[in-house]
Amino acid sequence: MSWDNCLSCLTRDALSFASGDYVSKEHDELAFIADLRVQHGLERVYRFDIGKNTDGCPPLVQDVLRLDALPDLVAANMTEYPDNQYGLLKKQLSRKFNLPPEWFVMSAGLEPMIDHIARAVLDPCDACLIPVPNFSVFEDMSRRAGAEIHVVHLDGHHYRWNRSVTREMIDRIRSREPKLAWISNPVNPTGQFIDPADIELVSDACARSGTALVVDEAYGEYTDAPSGVRSAARLVPDHPHLMVLRTFSKMYALPGVRVGYMMCSGRELRNAVLLYRPTFPFSWVSLYMAQLALLSRSHVNRARVEVERRRSALVRGLRLIPGFETVPSDSNTLMVRHQWLTAAQLHAALARRGMLTANLDNVRGIQGMRYLRLTVRCTADNDRFLAACRDIHQGICQPQPPGVESARHDEQMRAVREMS
Repeated sequence: MSWDNCLSCLTRDALSFASGDYVSKEHDELAFIADLRVQHGLERVYRFDIGKNTDGCPPLVQDVLRLDALPDLVAANMTEYPDNQYGLLKKQLSRKFNLPPEWFVMSAGLEPMIDHIARAVLDPCDACLIPVPNFSVFEDMSRRAGAEIHVVHLDGHHYRWNRSVTREMIDRIRSREPKLAWISNPVNPTGQFIDPADIELVSDACARSGTALVVDEAYGEYTDAPSGVRSAARLVPDHPHLMVLRTFSKMYALPGVRVGYMMCSGRELRNAVLLYRPTFPFSWVSLYMAQLALLSRSHVNRARVEVERRRSALVRGLRLIPGFETVPSDSNTLMVRHQWLTAAQLHAALARRGMLTANLDNVRGIQGMRYLRLTVRCTADNDRFLAACRDIHQGICQPQPPGVESARHDEQMRAVREMS
């Protein structure tokens, strides 16, 4: 008997599908970093591959973590089940977004939430619409539910979402009547902000066709206004088919606490998502840290300004190095490529210099376009990244020095020759 027979048809189909995501469950990142350090004699490896705020979590959270009374508080709460209604956190979010507390659904980060939504909404062979490039987890979870994926390509020049993309999305919604449509804003991985008017037009079209719409705002705090949020959440009261997602993993730099949430006015959709969510998706500690983080609006505003300044400086620096190109971004991430090197070659060359990036070469919509994604870090780290890029450029363009050549120079020159 083959044990494959124990698996469902959907599971077997999912196992045969190669995800375009740049993160793999099978890839041991810590072991990879340790090997890099040993193999190339690196004192430190810089994580440009993760999308969080690399300046760290809000000062209030850091101050509480240093309190002498914190261990006793944690110990007292670890022996009890956490509040699975999340009343206080929902009230804080309610004030932030001006929505009723009962319209919020919590999850252990956004990846499980995306999974819950896909399972709650999609039947096998349902049509699912995704603009690409986009967050590949949308497609992964939709395929696991048995959906057929339909895509709309973002504008070829810098992959912008413009009015032609909006028109094509609306045309596809009218003609295909998909069961579910996914959007990220700012778009992951381009980092570009979609005009709220375009989101509203797409949402209106979805309402007319009976299509559920998800707007993933994982990086939303980076494009909010200093005075408040710029979010599709404003559409939620009049659009019960709309689900807006946010997380504490990115701007608040709390990926380890695994707290994400959905905003939705449709009771049926909320109840359906809750059906698939575990009763206790995250711990009391996670809940407590998220509540503290929401009190830190000044930290968010300062971080947004700092990221914009550093991103601009990083883009200017990259454009001064021959061969390097960037895609305009509105968030803390940046897509970059090299005119001559493949994504794998550039990724490896940077890794040898202690700079880890995300290889986007398998992401639908930009396959083979040689893009890497990097996170804007502090000025000193960004300068180290620029120095590594200049070193790569010099290794490619300089003639071979006489005598015994370094292995690094030989490898770079061999890569260039293979592409010619």
